[in-house]
Amino acid sequence: MGGTTDSNPTGQARTVNRWILLLWCLTAVRLATGTEDGMTETDKDSLDVQILGPGYVTVGVPSSFECEANCNSKPCIYSMSMDKQASAGQGNVLAFTLTQWVEALSLTCTAKDEQTRATKTVTKKLQVLAGPSNVSISGPDLMTPLASHGYTCHSYCRPSCEYTWRVDDGPWVAGQGNVIGVIPKHLDTAKTLMCRATNTVSGLFAAKIQDIAVSCKAGSPAMKQCLYPLNETGLVPPQ
Repeated sequence: MGGTTDSNPTGQARTVNRWILLLWCLTAVRLATGTEDGMTETDKDSLDVQILGPGYVTVGVPSSFECEANCNSKPCIYSMSMDKQASAGQGNVLAFTLTQWVEALSLTCTAKDEQTRATKTVTKKLQVLAGPSNVSISGPDLMTPLASHGYTCHSYCRPSCEYTWRVDDGPWVAGQGNVIGVIPKHLDTAKTLMCRATNTVSGLFAAKIQDIAVSCKAGSPAMKQCLYPLNETGLVPPQ
């Protein structure tokens, strides 16, 4: 009787299954730890970069912005630029003072995680404000008692300013725009006008104070009212 070979199909199947299981485990570990370059899609997605600071800058006012990222390696490596002009040596903080008005400004920050080699760049667009500055009050140089006089407040302001007024020691009054009407009393010798211009975005404000003399001016339409005080029935001539 010739020799026979005893085969074990069950053992062979178990060996193949073990190899398949091992390959599956190796693949899963590789996907979990990263690709060959050490960076995974999870690393890219988890790298959150932000530029911290207000959404505007004001001409002539110092500004500061900070870049922040959640790198696994601390600290991150940062590169910041303003309108694509690199600002080296400042790390993740960019401080500057804008000297002239421009339509818009862009800040860019690139953060790199050395551990995962993940890199991400973000851009922040800023509104450029100006003023208020050069606040002035225009109107008559002399007031007549009991007559109405109009005064206008001017200022250089971008995008716009709100105006509030104060006469002498009275309260600040809003809602009249940049124009106010003033009627001096009979015994007033001077009026003090104060105009405050406030930037509608930044809240920065500047004020102008102006003293206006009050006197009976010859030829004024209110000359009689100026010379003689009023009572309930009209003019009261001197005794």
